[in-house]
Amino acid sequence: MIWDLGDKVDYSPVHSFEMHEAFTYGNMRATQRDIDKRRRIRFEAAKQFPKDIPPGQWWAFRIYVKKSGNRPFDIENVPKLIIDAFCTRQIRKDRQSEYVDLLGLYDDDTIEHVGIVEIRGERTVNQNSMMVSIFRRREQMRAPTYPTTQQVSGGSPNKFST
Repeated sequence: MIWDLGDKVDYSPVHSFEMHEAFTYGNMRATQRDIDKRRRIRFEAAKQFPKDIPPGQWWAFRIYVKKSGNRPFDIENVPKLIIDAFCTRQIRKDRQSEYVDLLGLYDDDTIEHVGIVEIRGERTVNQNSMMVSIFRRREQMRAPTYPTTQQVSGGSPNKFST
């Protein structure tokens, strides 16, 4: 299946924000606890976060990471913290109930609630950042589009649009 988060018929942009740091889930250093990272994500996301977001079928995230330095950086561990930051169950567990009504988009961080996670990253000389965009899949979906025989023979059917 091909999806396009820019397709305003099927997806609705909810909010975008940027953090001037880049981090991953599971870093074991004492100064880098996951709970503190989720709290920083919520603090940044809450700035100008829209109120009264219509319900959606599920949620999607587009994440773009810039990381400086030579230290290994496991990009697949970035989305976990961001997805958890908007999970009502995790917000309560982190004792940040003041964010439940504003940022609690879904009850649990499962596939039933989060259907797409796109992530891209690049190494930079001196800049660390994470740009996060959140999308809502609209309730009324049109039929999924599949590549035609001509599209498959002329290009890679496994690529997704961004």
